[in-house]
Amino acid sequence: MRPVLGPDGRRRVAGGLAAALAALGLVALGPVGPARADAVDQISGNGTTDSAVTVRWDKGLLGRDNTTVVKPRDPADSYAFMHKDFQNLEVTVGQTRSLVHQAIKVTWKGFKPTLGAYQANYLQVMECYGDTDAGPLPENCQYGSLGMRQSGSGGSYTGVRNGTLCASHTPSATSPVPTADGSVAGLGCDPAEDPSAPGFSHRGPTDSTSVYTVPFVPVGTTTKIYDPALYPFKASNTNEIQQAGTRADGTGDLYFNTLTRTEAPGLGCGAVLTDGRPRDCWLVIVPRGEYEPNGWKIEGDGPAGAIQESPLGAGSWAQRLQIHLGYNPLEQDCPIGSAKERQTQGTELVSHAVVSWQLALNAAANCKRIYGYSTTPEGSNTTQLGSPDSEAGLAFTNVVVGSEAVRNGSPPPALPPIVYMPVAVSAAAFAFNVNLSKGYVTTPIKLTPRLLAKALTQSYQSDLTQYTSTGSLPAWARQNPDFLTRDKEFIKLNPDIGDRAGANLTSPLLTAEHSGVIRQIWAWILTDQAARDWLGGKPDEYGMVINDVYQQLNLGRAPLDAFPRPNVCFDTKQPGEPKTGRCTLDLLPYLENFDESASHIRAANSPHGADWDPNATAPGGTAGWWKVANPIQFPGQTLMWGVMDTASMANYGLVGAELCKADGTGCVAPTTASVGTAVANWKRDEFGLPQVDPANPGAGGYPLSSVTYAAVRLNLDLAARSDYAAFVKYAVNEGQQPGVNPGQLPHGYLSIPASLRTIAMAGADLLLLPDPLARPTPTATGGAAITGNGNGTSGNTGHSGNTGAGSTASGVPDTGARPSASAPSPAPFTTTSASPVAAAQTTPALAIGVIRWALVIVLVAGLGGAVGGPLLRLVLSRRPEP
Repeated sequence: MRPVLGPDGRRRVAGGLAAALAALGLVALGPVGPARADAVDQISGNGTTDSAVTVRWDKGLLGRDNTTVVKPRDPADSYAFMHKDFQNLEVTVGQTRSLVHQAIKVTWKGFKPTLGAYQANYLQVMECYGDTDAGPLPENCQYGSLGMRQSGSGGSYTGVRNGTLCASHTPSATSPVPTADGSVAGLGCDPAEDPSAPGFSHRGPTDSTSVYTVPFVPVGTTTKIYDPALYPFKASNTNEIQQAGTRADGTGDLYFNTLTRTEAPGLGCGAVLTDGRPRDCWLVIVPRGEYEPNGWKIEGDGPAGAIQESPLGAGSWAQRLQIHLGYNPLEQDCPIGSAKERQTQGTELVSHAVVSWQLALNAAANCKRIYGYSTTPEGSNTTQLGSPDSEAGLAFTNVVVGSEAVRNGSPPPALPPIVYMPVAVSAAAFAFNVNLSKGYVTTPIKLTPRLLAKALTQSYQSDLTQYTSTGSLPAWARQNPDFLTRDKEFIKLNPDIGDRAGANLTSPLLTAEHSGVIRQIWAWILTDQAARDWLGGKPDEYGMVINDVYQQLNLGRAPLDAFPRPNVCFDTKQPGEPKTGRCTLDLLPYLENFDESASHIRAANSPHGADWDPNATAPGGTAGWWKVANPIQFPGQTLMWGVMDTASMANYGLVGAELCKADGTGCVAPTTASVGTAVANWKRDEFGLPQVDPANPGAGGYPLSSVTYAAVRLNLDLAARSDYAAFVKYAVNEGQQPGVNPGQLPHGYLSIPASLRTIAMAGADLLLLPDPLARPTPTATGGAAITGNGNGTSGNTGHSGNTGAGSTASGVPDTGARPSASAPSPAPFTTTSASPVAAAQTTPALAIGVIRWALVIVLVAGLGGAVGGPLLRLVLSRRPEP
């Protein structure tokens, strides 16, 4: 099995389970492998890890161990005139092992400031495969996509895998500048590319005495591809960086988007080889200075005013830095039928953690137990847990199963008793990639509830299908700003970004799912009276009004569980296009999931903006369809944002927005401290489940923080319950150790406090009982296990105070201290339907590091009457778009 993120947004990951884990008790956490060595925040994440590598250019090329120099720099080689540009360059790559599809931070210093509009002194970065210690060949690199440079940048540079052959001159350290040699076609011709030399392999598909082409050879083949139209990568899906600028102080930074075989089959990174190891890859960095390989110096705007030669040409390639990258395996090489697969499914908020846990369990189990995992909408959880024949007996959820249907006006679905065990703490976020004229912006952008309401309702002119048609804007929109960044409310909060030339921030990337997490976002928006008034039709103080189509949805009345996007169409009257013209979902399409949103934003690859392309193929197979004309936002012109979970935000190195009060005060970003504070101030929702109330997250608490529960139906057989119990026990013990290695807790998640871990462990113990539907006797050490009585009544919802060791201020798990044996056990909590309880309950703030309240030990919902009664299969996997 392997992680798959397909068109339906499902990710399936296989893992195994060692038999010894089945009896895992409530034990103290210990180290389970190298932890992160960085000092970055665990929630916002993505920094330097214990596998970070720093390499100096003057030391030469590193081998597979990232330590040994396999080829030192020769100060007397024929390219010595280029060395002075690079001799002080030092590059640090933040993570080089246990990689997945993610971003890794790359920083550098000791380089010259970038000249002009990327004329000289910049880096070109690419991912390559190569199985030898010497590193990759130019043919092994994913590089060469067209349309990734700003107009006018790079001089007459027309093909990034193409270069010019020199007629005769070979430069040297003493004579770097050639005399006229007939190479008029390119002043930067590469003298090392000699087609008459033995072994020359870079000749293009046609014999030429003036131009060479470096082919791309996909991994596992000998096929040489010269035509960019045939490359298995394009500007829209490549990770190559053709221009990375250096600041005036000689420093720079970027986030490089590593791709696995799933995203880049031509590279094959992470694919399991015949010996069982995952294929590793390389990060190659080619610095471009002020000299071309033939000795021409780049000066001003003259005939040689910008670097033109390909970085894959022999002369430039010789100046490269190479860093070996180790990947997690994409699949477990288990024989068919060697293990019984135990299915899990649920919210994407836990997906990054589940992938990590399953990889570790997989290795420990040696194929004796395989888990499957799919990201699914909450309606699917109701269907799966409500059916005795369903494959998935465990669903990850942030709400009581079935409660979203009730909130939307449906009757409570019939479900068996379910035990809820907290396994992860994370949050939802609106995250940004901002790279403007001064480079990457790491200061969080500030948003108020009303600003977010404006962005989610297509109320800015640029978010309308008729925006580019002069005079076609509806009357209500004519006084509204064209972009969020032109909104005076935004400019007041973000003066360094707002109203800057080129800072055209369009609608956020959104997903089409229905979920409690999205309801929490709308609930935060509705905490603000100004936002509610504006959603109801009241203009802001600058005269901006809501899109009248959205005003009819009454969004200020109650929180939604989705992002509505009414599909309004505008007839652009382009030849050949449908009579309905360009529609909202052509201009602003939904994305499948949070990971896709984050990946697009990191790559600065926008799916927004639809132009009619008569040469494109429509979904029905006919000619002509809408497509994004220029999806890549160039360096210095990048400004994208979208909704996601904090794990995706951290995984791709994005910057989470600060959520502020209406007056711009009290701003809080998703961090270890703010998420920890919010979770410590949990409140029972209307169905009795402890969660963060966005209206009351505590002082300094992040309002979109969330606890994810593993919900398991109790009418499973003992074998299935034992497997799920073992999974939960691993997740809340070894699986809470922060780190990047398999089994550890990725950035974006906060290690759960001891109080929540106690709940999860007691729930797992309940699953191991021969008859978990019988109410156990409360104990003083583990607390009472709570069961649904299945008779249509509700139990006590009280809970008792308790003290003990909890999580530290940094969110790292405690050392395993347990509640005192003399402390009273919390009273049971039961409910038998997905209906609101009589009164929501709150706890006083839980100080980080101290358990001031013992939560209910296990939450069980016996939803829908007697266990043995008929079970209603309610299909809620997809509700109609709002």
